[in-house]
Amino acid sequence: MSRAVPRRSEIWLVDFGTPLGHEQEYRRPAVVVSADLMNASRAGLVIVVPVTRTRRGLPSHIELDADETGLQETSYAKGEDVKSVSVQRLVHRIGRVPDAVMHGITTVLRLLLDI
Repeated sequence: MSRAVPRRSEIWLVDFGTPLGHEQEYRRPAVVVSADLMNASRAGLVIVVPVTRTRRGLPSHIELDADETGLQETSYAKGEDVKSVSVQRLVHRIGRVPDAVMHGITTVLRLLLDI
């Protein structure tokens, strides 16, 4: 059986493993932010932004409405915590963020990465 190819703007449950320092821990949702061309490549990696349920009011956090995303409750994409992970860490697809929200995540990443 072949695995589903993750697509940009989808939310997946990701197994991040054991955390070090301030890294995200264990299994949690994350938004796929890498281009579909990369996601389908032989690299076997995707770039994700982890999601938290904790509202901290940080400008790098983008609100994700549960009614629009498939998440169980309102959550926040943590733009400051962007990371590359193996597709083998993707457990299952949860949902998708709307285009306007994806634009907000992209804007935060551009500001944080100065690109």
